[in-house]
Amino acid sequence: MNTEIKARIESYEVQPNGNVKISSLMKLLQKIAGDDLDNKNLSYMALRDHNIAFVLTKVTLQMYEDIKLYDNITIRTYPRKLRGATFLRDFIIIGADGKKAAYATSSWVLIDLEKRSILRPSALDEIGEIPTSDAELSTLPDVRRKVDSTSLPKTNVRTVRYSQLDMNEHLNNTYYADFIFDIIPPELHPSDANMFFEINYKTEARLGEELYMYISMPISREIDFFAQKDGSDKPCFSAYINFDGSDRISQ
Repeated sequence: MNTEIKARIESYEVQPNGNVKISSLMKLLQKIAGDDLDNKNLSYMALRDHNIAFVLTKVTLQMYEDIKLYDNITIRTYPRKLRGATFLRDFIIIGADGKKAAYATSSWVLIDLEKRSILRPSALDEIGEIPTSDAELSTLPDVRRKVDSTSLPKTNVRTVRYSQLDMNEHLNNTYYADFIFDIIPPELHPSDANMFFEINYKTEARLGEELYMYISMPISREIDFFAQKDGSDKPCFSAYINFDGSDRISQ
């Protein structure tokens, strides 16, 4: 059985135009993912007792309509079949009008909390299992864009602060969306309806680390985003946004 939550969008969860922040939406997705694991006796603390944790590696989100201040929304989550060492989890967001407002898919891996290394899914076998479902399954594009940071203009530097850390001792995945949207001109997206958003988490960001941000000039309402740590030539995370939706993705 899928897990479902209901939520009202509050004033601290929206942009100045009244539309929900993507980071706020991601917090709700994180909450329901945790609730679903709790229901299966695989809570964060239960996993931590075995020195393991789930870490998010990718989120793909397709918006269909704006979600606004005080909207009452419903979110359902569905664990999907494994892909190699990756656990897949989808989310359906139903808007205040009862229609599908957004769909998201996410990828997770298990890590050893001491070694910070990826574990095989079998590490979960002695703790519990996650039944999978194909109910209400949709397919979102898997965007694989090769982005060279040297071809993008550097915008600013963000330092990882204590208030942004989670219990895995790294920058919580929901804050990355704020880093991205902080440097996108708000006039570019008066509405987020139809927006396609994909973010790939490459390496964890720890307390005090500086992230150098690079962003493409908005062309055809498509944006590439890239961030790397100070002193590294490898990405910490990357993102792609198309405000006109997934059906207009250019490769």
